[in-house]
Amino acid sequence: MKLRTLINFAPICLLVLSLSFTMNSCTDPVKGCTDPDAETYNPDADESDDSQCVYARDKFIGNYKGSLICPGTLNGFINNAQYDFTITETAGGNVNQVSVGITVFGAPTILAATVSGNTLTIDQTIPNVPIPFNGTTLTATIKATGTGTLGSDQKTLDGVINTQITATGLPGALTDNCPIKGTKQ
Repeated sequence: MKLRTLINFAPICLLVLSLSFTMNSCTDPVKGCTDPDAETYNPDADESDDSQCVYARDKFIGNYKGSLICPGTLNGFINNAQYDFTITETAGGNVNQVSVGITVFGAPTILAATVSGNTLTIDQTIPNVPIPFNGTTLTATIKATGTGTLGSDQKTLDGVINTQITATGLPGALTDNCPIKGTKQ
């Protein structure tokens, strides 16, 4: 009797099992960002949709209006209450690299930076920068390090650029911690 019940029940089990496979195979694939470097990475995505990928650098890219004022030894050199700067994608760089375009002693200069979350980190040495000093022009090396934080509004950037200028003809290294602020336009 038990064998006969099992034999009668077997077709029903097979039907239920085949329906469950059929129903599962008809579901739409999950579309999403499949790049693990993106802030919007979706590990459950079956199909890549790059339009859903948001990278930390994308939040920073833009033109900024703000200020760069060095309060210490560089105050006579760098004191800009109105200061424009630009953050762009680094050509050939990865998704965490940006370039910060600033003006140093009247010359356009690019600082390499990395981003993570809402933090931008600068670590750049710039050789052969002409700087005016006591009526002459010196060739200097500028070392810039520091961090900036993007505000929750995704428009305001506040940070500090730690600056060191060295050159033959200077009485020593000129160093300063220069606050930089900007609002994305």
